[in-house]
Amino acid sequence: MPSSAATILVIDDDATIRLLLSAGLSKQGFHVLEAAGGPAGLAAFRTRRPDLVLIDVSMPGMDGFQVARAIGSESSIRTVPLVMLTGSDEPDIRRQAFEAGALDILTKPFQLLPLAERLRNLLGSAA
Repeated sequence: MPSSAATILVIDDDATIRLLLSAGLSKQGFHVLEAAGGPAGLAAFRTRRPDLVLIDVSMPGMDGFQVARAIGSESSIRTVPLVMLTGSDEPDIRRQAFEAGALDILTKPFQLLPLAERLRNLLGSAA
């Protein structure tokens, strides 16, 4: 586990998913912040400066692709790894996620231990 806990921002409109990710990733040594949608996620990103962002693709109002593009357009903020979460395995969703700036896309449901390891790897490669 990292000696200094990396901060993960989870942006998802589903409170159950946020709770599962927060509890599971906290047990794996991460500090987890939660945001209930795109606008709240952008505000948290700007003020809290997370080390990595998990973004749900499908959210009302501002979808995950829009959030990812908005984060990517923040030229004054360092590059932060973005990981998209989706319930779909459609190739077009994957393409859109990568075009929006995601480094990885994970399909729900996911297992927490492999997810935590994947996030550690992304954080290590972004350093």
